[in-house]
Amino acid sequence: MYDTIIIGAGSAGCVLANRLSADPARRVLLLEAGGPAPQAAAIPSDWTTMFNTGVDWGYHTEPQPGCRGRRIFWPRGRMIGGSGSLNAMIYMRGLPSDYDGWEAMGCPGWGWNDVRPTFLWSENNGRLGDDPHHGATGPLAVNDCPYLDIGERLWLASAQAAGHRLNTDFNGASQQGAGLFQLTVRNGERFGTAKAYLAPAMARPNLTVKTHVLTTRILIEQGRAVGVSYLENGQPVSVFAASEVILAAGAIASPHLLMLSGIGPADELRGAGVAPVVDLPGVGKDLQDHICVVASFAAKQPIGLGAMADEDFASSFMEWSDKRTGPRTSNWASAGAHVCSRPGVEPDLQLYGVASPHRDYARFLYPGSGFSLFAVLQRPESRGEIRLRSADPIAHPAIDPRYFASDPSGADLATLVEGIRINRAIAAAEPLAGMISHELSPSAECESDEEIISHIRGHCMTLYHPSSTCRMGADPMAVVDPASFQVHGVDRLMVADASVFPKMISANLNATVVMVAERAAMAILGGAATA
Repeated sequence: MYDTIIIGAGSAGCVLANRLSADPARRVLLLEAGGPAPQAAAIPSDWTTMFNTGVDWGYHTEPQPGCRGRRIFWPRGRMIGGSGSLNAMIYMRGLPSDYDGWEAMGCPGWGWNDVRPTFLWSENNGRLGDDPHHGATGPLAVNDCPYLDIGERLWLASAQAAGHRLNTDFNGASQQGAGLFQLTVRNGERFGTAKAYLAPAMARPNLTVKTHVLTTRILIEQGRAVGVSYLENGQPVSVFAASEVILAAGAIASPHLLMLSGIGPADELRGAGVAPVVDLPGVGKDLQDHICVVASFAAKQPIGLGAMADEDFASSFMEWSDKRTGPRTSNWASAGAHVCSRPGVEPDLQLYGVASPHRDYARFLYPGSGFSLFAVLQRPESRGEIRLRSADPIAHPAIDPRYFASDPSGADLATLVEGIRINRAIAAAEPLAGMISHELSPSAECESDEEIISHIRGHCMTLYHPSSTCRMGADPMAVVDPASFQVHGVDRLMVADASVFPKMISANLNATVVMVAERAAMAILGGAATA
């Protein structure tokens, strides 16, 4: 018997395990389907090398009619730290209007003025800690990227020449402009919540962490959660919670587990072979994601990642191993911008200037050097869902984001078309223009809006930021109470991860996931928290 059971040792689960186990009288169990993170998770440059490995769930979407029938790869972390051990480490909070929008959607207490102190509470900013927009004493290390390639500097200079003002702090007074993203790194290593929160708590005798266990069901008796079942070495195990069960498994696994446990759209559950316990129609619905499209360019001379030969990778690894310095301390995605696709809107596109022509997260390798310019849709109109395929807990759920097909207005496509044009304008500005030989296929052949749209449909990718599948609110499709984090209709069952976002934010999600988990811990502890 434990007091609290947390499902998922990802970004949210690590925060919750730390904050809740700080009470020595509370017995906390943290369950994780994967194991310890590999060395590649510590090396900032090596995050893409973990895709399609044992530490990646390796999801794919359902065939997407809006994307020419493609099944799009969705990597998600399966290890201590979860996707926070797999991501590009960018620390970004979003726009104040994102959170004011949450409040307006029926989530009182979630406006910008409410959540801002929690962001500062968790942050430990090495450069900006004395700034009123930042925190300096929290557990989460936030720092500038330790290594900047000359190609990234060229991109930043060209972005300014193309009319985008320099922004030295995307989490400061304004998000708009071009600059360098800050990362959750420290001393040349990834420093996500696994190191910032979980590692310091591991010695506590009241915290138990079990890895390589697959949670299969939440145990519910008389309308309340009393424990969970999981598989350990292929054998079923049940454990019980005296206080609460907290789902922190992410925007895919959290709704999946709710549905496996009989909580969700009743008719759909019956169709999948699960007896409904609570008819909660919003579970798995309202799926939102940041979709992006890339235009790549060949360089006239060796530069960036494309210029690195095998011996360069070997020597850079040795430098990182010995000194924690050099190219391997870079995430190779620290130069970017937040821009407006048209007048009269807040920044609705995030740009990346990557000094590499290797597209699709290095799954497509161009033979030479170059640049890949990303345009990311920040406020998507498209909505999808997570569906239960069957009652088999080992089977992946159906992931159907319905990119573009669920946006009859065409706004998402129109914004991404502008993103391609904005990136081409940056590529045409000096000093980048002097380095570029030509735009690479298949985007190079696309000039008209219709041709660019065809390219977007055929080559768009996820930035792997799923959210909102168990969203907070009080309306009939809401899943989680915004004050208590409890699932509607089930006592002592909580959700605290990206799935509770009422709506997608205009930023990378990790910082906001940390904020959500901090607030969930405070809700449980009665407003108290212990660093």
